[in-house]
Amino acid sequence: MMTHNYSTDSSERRYIPFFIAAVAIIIEIFVLHLLEAYQIRLRWWASPPIDTMAFYGSLYWVFDQYIWKWKLIRWLRISRIPDLSGTWHGHAQPTVTKGVSEGLGSKADITVRIKQTWTNMLIVAQTSLSKSHSVSGNLITADEPSISYEYTNEPSAEAPRTMHTHRGVARLTINDTGTVLEGEYYSGRDRQNIGTIRLTRT
Repeated sequence: MMTHNYSTDSSERRYIPFFIAAVAIIIEIFVLHLLEAYQIRLRWWASPPIDTMAFYGSLYWVFDQYIWKWKLIRWLRISRIPDLSGTWHGHAQPTVTKGVSEGLGSKADITVRIKQTWTNMLIVAQTSLSKSHSVSGNLITADEPSISYEYTNEPSAEAPRTMHTHRGVARLTINDTGTVLEGEYYSGRDRQNIGTIRLTRT
């Protein structure tokens, strides 16, 4: 499963690319000055890797994968997007309903694995009866930090025949320490199920 883009209310994605571009220009000027000082002439095929766009692309990738998670970057509030990557364990508690899921509202242990960069993520959740993965997401940083995402759920071979592949939406709030996700989920009309989820980061 591939990661997907996610949106956020944080304004950092509007200005950080400009800072990365500025650093890329500074690096290119420094490299060109260094080459000139030492009278180094590059072959024609070596010139493209040291242009501004190459530096920008490399710096952007490094920031997207690693730098945005650094404690200093977060302490300086350069990036406010919460880092949720890792493994989470908890339970899902369906609400009693009178739809097609009537009588199937038993509490279930759930393991959620989140793969996240500054711009992309993938949320994979698994219980004993089904597995789901996110297809879109949104991270809110203001007021009450939360993550909302749409997912596709596929039942396992041992699941009751009333369980079918379906889509759903979950919204989970993030506690102050970033160690607990808690909220609700809503499944599609094929399941007609709602419930609560509580997860703790391991």
